[in-house]
Amino acid sequence: MKTDKNTSPDTWPRPNTRPAMEVDGRTTADVVEWGHLTDKVAEVAQAKGWSRAETARRLDMPGSTFSQWYNGNYSGRLDAMNAKVSNWLAGVEEMAELATTIPQKPPFQRLKMTEEIIGTLTLAQAMGDMVIVTIAAGNGKTEAARHYRATRGNVYLITASPQTRGVYGTLLDLAQELGLQESNPARLPRAVGALLERIGNGLIVVDEAQNLIDEAVNQLRHFCDNYNCGLALLGNEEVYYRFKRGVGKSGAQIKSRVAKRLNRKQPHLADLRARIAAWGVHDAPAIKFLEGVGLKAGAIRQIDKTLMLAGMAAAGAGAVLDLAHIKAAWDNRDIDGLAF
Repeated sequence: MKTDKNTSPDTWPRPNTRPAMEVDGRTTADVVEWGHLTDKVAEVAQAKGWSRAETARRLDMPGSTFSQWYNGNYSGRLDAMNAKVSNWLAGVEEMAELATTIPQKPPFQRLKMTEEIIGTLTLAQAMGDMVIVTIAAGNGKTEAARHYRATRGNVYLITASPQTRGVYGTLLDLAQELGLQESNPARLPRAVGALLERIGNGLIVVDEAQNLIDEAVNQLRHFCDNYNCGLALLGNEEVYYRFKRGVGKSGAQIKSRVAKRLNRKQPHLADLRARIAAWGVHDAPAIKFLEGVGLKAGAIRQIDKTLMLAGMAAAGAGAVLDLAHIKAAWDNRDIDGLAF
């Protein structure tokens, strides 16, 4: 969730006035509670780096109403507003406590499949050519793409969606990734192409590329053909088979320009074991069970989610994570038939 991190220390000065007692139904206890709550709200907001506007939004309260309440000049039912703020603060504290029990996923790992993906992206960028990467869900293709962008120059990563699947939506995403501002839709393709040409040796990476329509892919192919730029389409098997068939004129044009396809339907067992080890699980029966989890649809993602829940349960019980916690977490997730 987006937060406002530009909060300065003087954004949360304590109120100079206290709520008036002359309002019907208002009690001394209400005003005292208001004082405690404003102190707590300011403390939490400053710790989180939230502005007043952001805090009001999180409270689901109009900004003007929140300001009136916080500044001590709210003319309505102070007890009702205090109750709303108090409940919200309790929720914030509960979430903070819960967050302390959630284990952190292991950092990015250079697994075998990761290396295959990075090698394919490197080929596309070095040759200024087009590649297709279709990896079963949960095997880290998105993390690999993000790592590649973070560690290489002139790499532009966008994620296709049903809402941005067309040519214009794709161009807008790419322009934003490039830091390009062009308000005229008719000039946008040429502006993007010109910038890619000036940059040189760039790479466009499209994650979830199965969402793109053929015309959007053809527009990206045009950049690849004419502006010294590589193109990598990452997605599920639909991408692979869609362009493997080469149906129609667009399909044939795309198929003939693919320099390499990387298609992996199953995770590498070595990758699953490396991920399990990274979680600190070394008990043989637990490893065997988690390998079975990782071989289901969703692969490494399934291992991560299961161990996060298992770790929370173990921490809550003050126990060391074991096979019983892992099995219980998998059963409690109740997604065996839904895994993806």
